[in-house]
Amino acid sequence: MTNLYIVRHGQSEANAAGILQGSLIDTPLSEKGQLQALNVHNHLEKLDLHFDIVIASPLLRAAQTAQIIAPTKPTIYDSRLKEFDYGDWDGQLSADIHQKYSIFFDEKKNLLPGSEKISHGETFEAVTTRLNSFLSEVALKYPHQNILIASHGFTIKLLLNAVLGITQLSALNEPDNAGITKIELTSNTRTVVYFNRDLTQ
Repeated sequence: MTNLYIVRHGQSEANAAGILQGSLIDTPLSEKGQLQALNVHNHLEKLDLHFDIVIASPLLRAAQTAQIIAPTKPTIYDSRLKEFDYGDWDGQLSADIHQKYSIFFDEKKNLLPGSEKISHGETFEAVTTRLNSFLSEVALKYPHQNILIASHGFTIKLLLNAVLGITQLSALNEPDNAGITKIELTSNTRTVVYFNRDLTQ
């Protein structure tokens, strides 16, 4: 069985500034984000949980998070783990986007389908497809390993969609910065063990 420990990157500078940050905006971790990742590292050390492989989005905030949590392991970078592309909205203040395009967000600010018609970004379906490809490849290539995955909030949400087939994505909030989700893979099954666990305290 393959055990995936999927962590959202720690707080980035764009997160701290309230900027909508997709795959086109690449800011490093803030001091708080570095501390969040370090706290996760320390917690996992206490649990004696070690990783055979580390795979991360190539975006800086995810790469830094992986390196802080698993400093002795080389990181494999996989572009399929990059954040959802918000298109023209990338880099703008989240509050402005929520107000101007409120029809595409629910009360909890979850992004709803169809925004790509305005933002010229990605579709939920396209990202879910690439993440299905990633999961299938990992299960085949690493059938008995513990793997740390460092990725992004909306991408992790769509990764859960790939596993669970969520028809109403707004029913699931994005994980918090440095929140960990565990998924078990076999050649025939995908199982969510837990979602958005906080190890930063």
